[in-house]
Amino acid sequence: MSRLNSTLIMLCTLSVLSFSGHAELQDQGLNSILQIIDKAIEDISSSETSGDNPEADAEAQDNATTTIVNLSKTLGSLSYSRLQCGEADVLSEFTQRVQKMPEQGRDAMRDAFQEGFDKSKEDTQLLSTDECARLTQARIRTEAVDETNVVEENQKKETEQLLEKEPELPPEEPRLRHLRIAELSGQLAYKRKICDGEEVFTRDYNAFIKSVPEDYLQEVKDMYWKGYKHGRRMNPDLNSDTC
Repeated sequence: MSRLNSTLIMLCTLSVLSFSGHAELQDQGLNSILQIIDKAIEDISSSETSGDNPEADAEAQDNATTTIVNLSKTLGSLSYSRLQCGEADVLSEFTQRVQKMPEQGRDAMRDAFQEGFDKSKEDTQLLSTDECARLTQARIRTEAVDETNVVEENQKKETEQLLEKEPELPPEEPRLRHLRIAELSGQLAYKRKICDGEEVFTRDYNAFIKSVPEDYLQEVKDMYWKGYKHGRRMNPDLNSDTC
């Protein structure tokens, strides 16, 4: 019922806006209204088949039916502006929900929809061709944004699934890791030597070499100086003025 109250509060707030803005904002909430109706219909079906607590089931059915009837009235009011602009999508969506509703609640849904439709018809002036065109364009923009969000969400889920399925790589061999770091450190060292001076360069080099096991120390040194020469080739014009 709290979701229903929030929806009704939103719709009351919209009533103070101009008709064009009012209709556009209502359209943005149309999908939410239909989802609430779908959920309420599911709740009725579940309570009819549970049989665990007849009193609680009856209360759940009453609450769900009240929600459906109230929102059916809202759908009726939304349908009027659309029908006069040649759009019957709200009516079609409502008809689908009526077919899902248990037989005993269908008449109440239809009556509420008709009440909302008639009320909107009384309170709303006929729209011009230009107004209909503006509303239609607004609805297209809103639906396009919704579709984009759905595509992005699906892509995100697919990426997460692929990441979950990706096999774990074995840990990198320490020797290879030291060789890789040595080459990169050597590249950076050339710029450090030119810009920060020989003393800083020597200090950093000694600190790095001390972290390397004796078993492959010479290989790491060779790779370091290979990277150093690469860094020099990449920065042929580097000097203290250009650092």
